Amino acid sequence: MQRIYLSLLVLTLLFTGGCTHSIHLQHISDFDPVKANATERKVVVVETSQRVILGFAFDTQYVDDAKKQLIEKCPAGVSAVSTQYSTDHGFLYWTNKIRMQGICAG
Repeated sequence: MQRIYLSLLVLTLLFTGGCTHSIHLQHISDFDPVKANATERKVVVVETSQRVILGFAFDTQYVDDAKKQLIEKCPAGVSAVSTQYSTDHGFLYWTNKIRMQGICAG
């Protein structure tokens, strides 16, 4: 009887405790040397995410939101934009994430 309980406990821990993280894509845009060589420049970073539960996706505009937030942080323009797409996996759900960063001149 104890073996059955132990087996159920192990299976429960495997199915509910397992999670992974995966980076799917890394993209870097063109580099504008005029903006990058400006006297006042800073790196701006934006992160947005999308939750998917049982295959039902929510927040489907998360990539557009990331682009909009990046432009809002740097209205003068952004150069050398790096976009990273990754996923965190859980039990019966996952979270898609977008991380954008670039060089803001001004």
